[in-house]
Amino acid sequence: MMLLDTVKITESHRIDPTAYLEGRGFTVRREGRHLSVRAGDDERYRITQNSDGRWVACDPFGQGIGDNIALVRDLEPTLGFLEAVARLAAGPVASREPLPEPPRRTRPARWPQARADRHAGRVYLQRRGLSAGTLDHAERTGFLRYARGSVRFVGRDVRGAARNFSQRLIQPGPDEKPKRGLAGSDQTYPPILPGNPRVVWIVEGGVDALATRDLALRRGKAPPTVLVSGGTVRCFLDHPTVQTRLLHADLVVVVRDNERTERKQAETDVAHDRQIARIRELRGHCADWRPPVGGKDVAELNQREQGAGVGRWGVKRSPPATDAGGP
Repeated sequence: MMLLDTVKITESHRIDPTAYLEGRGFTVRREGRHLSVRAGDDERYRITQNSDGRWVACDPFGQGIGDNIALVRDLEPTLGFLEAVARLAAGPVASREPLPEPPRRTRPARWPQARADRHAGRVYLQRRGLSAGTLDHAERTGFLRYARGSVRFVGRDVRGAARNFSQRLIQPGPDEKPKRGLAGSDQTYPPILPGNPRVVWIVEGGVDALATRDLALRRGKAPPTVLVSGGTVRCFLDHPTVQTRLLHADLVVVVRDNERTERKQAETDVAHDRQIARIRELRGHCADWRPPVGGKDVAELNQREQGAGVGRWGVKRSPPATDAGGP
């Protein structure tokens, strides 16, 4: 895993692209915060510097190109993300040195998993509309574990060691919380369900992550990579391995829930707004989406569709992951 210089990546959005464009043979005419980029007598791009310092390009007809990195990749389509950043920023953008890890492992380290626990957990999850294939994938990748009376979603470090357990009780008692993080869990390591690295969804819970995969498969799309935030948590967004995933993605989507009360809705919306703002600081763009009215979250939407045999989202606008997550 490479360690990225996120400062240089952020700065590349604010670098005046004139020198790069002139090096490519274009003539650049400046009018205040606006640039007109020409090849001979033909205008190729119009570029504007926003109030936050970022440069945004479009074609002569007003069709959006994107930020500086998107502009470079429009001119040089074979470049990868880091190569495009390097065209704008001075010096290396990535280091191949291993990421530092804390010398002491945080709890929980290992939890036993009995065959009966796995059977009970899979029955519970399948009753919630999740497919056996998705559960198999989640188990193989280390995302999903089982314990007595619960299913657990696991966040791991770069070596694969478990650092974060999010627990969902199968049959919670009247005084028990259905969902909670286990003692000693480090929330900077979110549970990650692997999928298409070009599209990353960030959801609140582990069941939502599994449901996201099933929804994409039902539509014939490549399932996105899904990160489990745990709700209002933001600390994971500062972890280098998470930032690397987000910066390499073409699309990042924060999924909002439909809460039961207006007060709870306002609180969670503010928390998700802060997540989105942090991601935009890092990569310049972050989309958001919420399920249609009538369902609380992605898990409920998937369960409702699975029970009804629905093959569409049931809303006018398809979620971004299915739009951009295909081959």
